[in-house]
Amino acid sequence: MSSDLPDITKFLHDETKNKLVIYELEFNKIDDPNEKLHTHAKSQGQCACRLWLILFLVNFAIIAIVMLLLLLLLIEIGPVRVFWLWCVNMSFIKTDPRHVLSCGIFYCILIGSTTLSNLYLASISIDRSIMILCPMRYRSIVTRPHAICRIILICLVITLVLIPHYFYLHYDAKAILFLCNFTSSNNRQRIHFISLIHTILFVSIPSLIVCISSIILLNNRRQHKRKHKRALSLNARRMHKRSVLIFLLSLWFFLSLLPAFIVEIFVLYDRFFYDDIRCSIRLKIYKILYNCFLIFSSINYSTKFYIHLIISTSFRESFIQFICCQNHKKSSGLIKMNNKNKNKHRLLPLLNQNKANVIEI
Repeated sequence: MSSDLPDITKFLHDETKNKLVIYELEFNKIDDPNEKLHTHAKSQGQCACRLWLILFLVNFAIIAIVMLLLLLLLIEIGPVRVFWLWCVNMSFIKTDPRHVLSCGIFYCILIGSTTLSNLYLASISIDRSIMILCPMRYRSIVTRPHAICRIILICLVITLVLIPHYFYLHYDAKAILFLCNFTSSNNRQRIHFISLIHTILFVSIPSLIVCISSIILLNNRRQHKRKHKRALSLNARRMHKRSVLIFLLSLWFFLSLLPAFIVEIFVLYDRFFYDDIRCSIRLKIYKILYNCFLIFSSINYSTKFYIHLIISTSFRESFIQFICCQNHKKSSGLIKMNNKNKNKHRLLPLLNQNKANVIEI
């Protein structure tokens, strides 16, 4: 009888474990927090996709209407011309903002912000490349004080080098190529040289740095996928897909900005070396090409928000929180805590009951 007692105790322990496993499985089917979070994230993604589609369609419709009206205006159709004249008369803006703000302030607002965006993006890409190439030393290189000093240095460089150049411009309603013309100063070669520096250093090189950094990231993800091909986690697959997207977007960013820079270099070259030559056909070709490429690059800047909304999960969640005025992180944390407490309250009585049965036997 004493020899049968351990077998009975072992049998009861095994039965208790089986009951607990079955109970946990049934409980997870009924009230699984991971399933709730999964459905919550899925609903967030659907909501973000709907918001992105709405915003994209609205912007696309506005751009299409404006381009159609401009095209009809160029063809000089009578009703459209009357409509544009009516819009001009009804508009609150009666004068050109370049004439009110001066070309210096106008260009500082327009080009200064885009140049800062390019340099900051290049700085972040350099930090990411350092993390990939020097994984053991990046903590001593990429620090918060270094990042703050870099941000301040970029702002100072833009303020001291780029912005004073645009105060050499003056408003001219009959400008041939650009929005403003240069003043009649004796230092025209210096002005053209600063424009060339802006084209090469502040726009072309940062976009090239972003493209090279994305290539480094993609190569790192491909090597990781090659090493862990069979045991690749879900996060690793997601990071590989994001690296491919980042590479394609950086390549699009570089190629969309490059044509306008090439045309600007040709224009500055002609003005720098052939200032006395006045070829109207060449200037018209430059004007058409430059304006088309500027529209192409402006589309790139306008789609950054939508691209970030599609790729970044954290940005999408924060954007949905901003739109819906809700804090989803706190609500998901409360759901987790409530489910854990419910699970404990339901499992503790069963454990105590099984322990009592074992002791009695």
